[in-house]
Amino acid sequence: MPARVGIAIAALLLLPFAVGEFWAYQLGLLYLYAIAALGLGLCWGRAGFLPLGQGLFFGLAAYLSGLALIALEQSAWLLLLLPLAACASGLLAFLIGTLVFRRRGESGPYFSMITLALSLLAYQVANNWESVTGGFNGLKGIPGLPGLDSYTAAYYVAATALIASTLAIGWLYRAPLGVLWAALAHNERRVAMFGFDTNRLKALAFGVSGLLAGVGGALYAPQQGLVTPQLCGFALSADLVIWAAVGGRGRLLGPVLGAIAIGALTSGLRDRFQFWEIGIAIVFILVVLLFPQGLVGVFAPLERWWSRGARRAAPVTATERVATTGDTRLEIDAIDVQLGEVRILDRLSLRFDKPGIYCVIGPNGAGKTSTFNMLTGELPAQAGRVSFDGQAIGRLQTHRIVRLGIGRKFQIPSVFAPLPIADNVAIALWSGRARAFELLRPRLRRWTSPVLEALQARYRFLADAGRTASELSHGERQILELAMALLGEPRLLLLDEPCAGLSPQETAAAIDVIRWASERRGATIVVIEHDMSLVRKLADHVFVLHNGSLIAEGSVAEVQANTAVQAVYVGAEK
Repeated sequence: MPARVGIAIAALLLLPFAVGEFWAYQLGLLYLYAIAALGLGLCWGRAGFLPLGQGLFFGLAAYLSGLALIALEQSAWLLLLLPLAACASGLLAFLIGTLVFRRRGESGPYFSMITLALSLLAYQVANNWESVTGGFNGLKGIPGLPGLDSYTAAYYVAATALIASTLAIGWLYRAPLGVLWAALAHNERRVAMFGFDTNRLKALAFGVSGLLAGVGGALYAPQQGLVTPQLCGFALSADLVIWAAVGGRGRLLGPVLGAIAIGALTSGLRDRFQFWEIGIAIVFILVVLLFPQGLVGVFAPLERWWSRGARRAAPVTATERVATTGDTRLEIDAIDVQLGEVRILDRLSLRFDKPGIYCVIGPNGAGKTSTFNMLTGELPAQAGRVSFDGQAIGRLQTHRIVRLGIGRKFQIPSVFAPLPIADNVAIALWSGRARAFELLRPRLRRWTSPVLEALQARYRFLADAGRTASELSHGERQILELAMALLGEPRLLLLDEPCAGLSPQETAAAIDVIRWASERRGATIVVIEHDMSLVRKLADHVFVLHNGSLIAEGSVAEVQANTAVQAVYVGAEK
């Protein structure tokens, strides 16, 4: 918001006149730490994974910056080399993230431990490589930036960098990329099921956080005139985590507020109170207990009041996908899936060779949901072949399979609960439509489509921008996820018990929507269902599974008359 941003910038620019030169110097240093903490907040608070080695990127940029300043001092090349030092940290973080996140599910403690180990390794390298880093005593005699070596000038450099970094991250948070990062933190599986490469998204977030740490480190060297190995080690990395937690990692300004507030408190207590560490620890404990959202959460009511009445921009119509004209062919040939000693799918073969609604039925444990998991790349097959329109998909990652035109709704509603309904819907609209560079454009959040407009006419709550998905009932969440699956306009749509938990009226409406989608888009829709009354209303063709194998197929009447089906599945209603 321009007014709020203008007030904050003016306050930062006028602050040195109020606090004096010494505190301007101290605050300038805290601003550099705050930039690095901002990056930690992006990873931990927004994207949902915790790096424990941000000091590595801060220290690397500081050393590169210091070496460049010593070698060139007054050269104009510094204008290029200092930004390159920051970019080097960002690139290193992106490469590390790319390597680590290649392994499925490695954004938890495993990732945190790797980043911690790398930070400790960087400390040892900096401590022992004396010819370059100066060893334990550090890199000394680093000159200040040309013409900006006074305390006040250094303050304004740091303040400008903090303002620019905060505005840039705020813009990213508002952009579709920031929405996807938030969605990752709460439901990574669902993000992948919309065709987004979640590993690349996490690596990109880590790269941006490394860049921010690099910005702080590159300016730290000329401001302090000294770079020591401690910058690369665990101490600074741990401080950044504490500052982000105290300030409020889930909000844009939380890490900034935490770094400045705790840093200033530390500076004030260090020389006046012998047990100042205990005092800081008590403050930390109280904030965590009393303000779970951090210090910035105290100002949340004021922010909501300030935001009230903001106008929403007009929606932008996204390109409607061309309806399917040819037959969609899905072929499952002799698939075997086994986990340990348990055989889940046993030489399963299915054919879906024309548009329509297919139902897959069978008793619990028959392998129905496992078949969907295998189709979407979540459950590897040990034998057999799966092809979609002639292309083998058995070894593709989930997001690549989805991009071919396959969508899915899960058995238990899988939505982005903390996000607004509008963002849930927007993510589904971006699936298969938004190109990489468009994810940086906030206007994408206003996308709509004819399919969305038709769904909103049927379900009014889909147009309620003020509610989050967590506020919806179970039935509404089922409808929301069904709508999200339809919004991607896939050629093959997998629906796992789409009417589970719905009232009779909601069930009738859902059946109507599924049939409408099939007829409008000419799509192939495969439904897992236990309720035979729904199967009779929906199915053009039925497959019956038992113990991971196909035992019958045909119309509802044909499979119900089949003696093998009668033996294991008697057509009971749920």
